[in-house]
Amino acid sequence: MAIRQLLPIFFFLIASIPGMAQVKELAIFRRFTILGDDSSKVILYAENIKISPNSDKTYTWYESNQLHKTMGGYSGKLLNGQFTKYFSNRNLSEQGLYVKGLKQGVWRHWHTNGNLKSESQWMANIEEGPFIRYNEQGDWIQRGYLKDGKMHGVIENREKDKINYQYFNQGQEITKEDYQGNSIFRKTGKLIGDQINKWFKKKDNQPQPVTP
Repeated sequence: MAIRQLLPIFFFLIASIPGMAQVKELAIFRRFTILGDDSSKVILYAENIKISPNSDKTYTWYESNQLHKTMGGYSGKLLNGQFTKYFSNRNLSEQGLYVKGLKQGVWRHWHTNGNLKSESQWMANIEEGPFIRYNEQGDWIQRGYLKDGKMHGVIENREKDKINYQYFNQGQEITKEDYQGNSIFRKTGKLIGDQINKWFKKKDNQPQPVTP
């Protein structure tokens, strides 16, 4: 009697093995590697995802061992996961996250010598939030805030030990007086400043990506 009761459980476990193996294979088959003619390398994750594309968004997708970018549509596997690009010397070149074909979160670029070149935040393929840029020695040379991919608010520029300031309203440079006299900046300036300071402080504690 006990054996008869155990038989259905046994057959269920046997039947579920192919399904479990398939799940593992799906994770493996989402990972792709593209080798460039200049010995550069890209490692990405992409999968077949059905979405309703927005006409004002440019989607990045993978097909036939190539990356494609199409505004308002796609015809292949949408990038979905970590994206990493390497120089020919195997140093990191670019790294960030794609979500359903759109850039999302913190993206980083490097100089060929391994020092950081830039860091910025993305929201649904729009560069939005704090950003910072570095010279080849790894010293920051410009930082501030981007709105819809354009400089917005106070931008700090550093040359050696000297810092100068520029003022922007969604990409258009304005005077310090116009900046200080604009009620929008008076209301949002502290909030933007807090976001910048919080992000710059937070990134100092982040571990650096490891080159394979």
